[in-house]
Amino acid sequence: MKIALVYPRISVRERYGADIGEIGGRQAPLGILSLSSFLKKQGHNVIVIDASAEELDDNDTIARIKRHSSGLVGISSTSVALRNSQALAAGIKASTSCRTIIGGPHISSSPEDFDEMTQFDFAAVGEGEKTMENLAKSMEAGANDLSSIAGLIWRRDGATVRNSPAEQIRNLDSLPFPDRDALPDIRLYRPPITCYLHEPVVSMVTSRGCPYKCIFCDKSVFGDNIRFHSAEYVLSEIEHVAKRHGAKEIAFLDDTFPCGRKRFESILDGMIKMGLHLKWSCMANANDLDENILPKMKDAGCWQIAIGVESGDDDILRRIRKKSTVSEIAKIAKAAHKCGIYAKGFFMLGHPGETLETIWKTRKFATSIPLTDVTCTIATPIKGSEFHKMAESGKYGTLRKNSTSSDLSYWEPVFIPCGLTPKILLEEQRKFFKSFYLRPSVLLRQIKKIRSVNTLARILRTIPKILNAENEVR
Repeated sequence: MKIALVYPRISVRERYGADIGEIGGRQAPLGILSLSSFLKKQGHNVIVIDASAEELDDNDTIARIKRHSSGLVGISSTSVALRNSQALAAGIKASTSCRTIIGGPHISSSPEDFDEMTQFDFAAVGEGEKTMENLAKSMEAGANDLSSIAGLIWRRDGATVRNSPAEQIRNLDSLPFPDRDALPDIRLYRPPITCYLHEPVVSMVTSRGCPYKCIFCDKSVFGDNIRFHSAEYVLSEIEHVAKRHGAKEIAFLDDTFPCGRKRFESILDGMIKMGLHLKWSCMANANDLDENILPKMKDAGCWQIAIGVESGDDDILRRIRKKSTVSEIAKIAKAAHKCGIYAKGFFMLGHPGETLETIWKTRKFATSIPLTDVTCTIATPIKGSEFHKMAESGKYGTLRKNSTSSDLSYWEPVFIPCGLTPKILLEEQRKFFKSFYLRPSVLLRQIKKIRSVNTLARILRTIPKILNAENEVR
């Protein structure tokens, strides 16, 4: 069957709430790339269209679908991109005979929204591989009864039918590598400015899920547990992206790459033995790091770890179920600095129970430990998270009444803690960035990371946009 898998266009302003130019970077859509390689393995004719990376408007995207003669179009959508996804699907329905299916984080966390999504014939909830495979088989066979396809939402005689949930794929090694050959140009994708050293940078995910229970995460797609690709699989994919795609650096996008110590050490040993000399970065929970593993990570090529810090107040950390303390996080940041690994911190402002005092403590903490970069977003109660239930209760603050799914970018105040306002949150966010980055030691570290004229040019183009960026207070 001919299938088109689409990642819809979303502008920088839509994604970040302000026009900040190229600072945010762009990641390859690994979800639909994995789906593409899986469906191709089943014999289907698949194209991948990343309308966001290629800056395609809906007419351009639809033209490609027509040229391919696709019979089924799958659109992967986050909440922020939902409006754009629906508009694209409506255009497809108006000008082709394609059937349309929505998948991805939004519909998995909010399956009830399908009732109003008349632009889509189907929805895939949770992991989409098996659901898409079985739907394609049924469509090819001309089947009318789709009730046996796990993970599918569909319509029968105008009524919504919700099938049984799809089972998780237990053996991730049974999946082929993501279909990076389907991308027009691997160089379209790179992490944010100063978060990489060498191009091209290729992103990888070596697990699905997360073992931690932070209240702000939605686990509707991959569930509450964590499953891993084996060390052998991961090492084979590393070699593949280096030789086939010319990767000079790898960005591991697992929620916490060092999780599962035995497997992780096997990966590190293998990377050292292969001698590819690739630089790499990863995200990590502080609980999965210690003074023993960090030097080995350095030897294997790690140059940066991004740690989910979230807050500089222990009471806030307990409330959001972070499972780490301020002192534990500080210890890891100092250990990373000692062995020559840059540490980036992810922070949020506006947690349940947040006050101006806890925000001040967070800002002070961020500047007191040896972090080289920070990202500071606005705590956002996305559907499917425990935070969303807490926000709806009204106990800790209020949900903005006029907010829509498009506002769930983590850069706009949607939940307002008691005693604070949207304006205060945005002002404190700006103060956070200024107090962190406008320090000589930090600016010097940023300059040291500039390895090419291309990166320098991106920074120079971005600085005016950052200085003038203003999120709208709604």
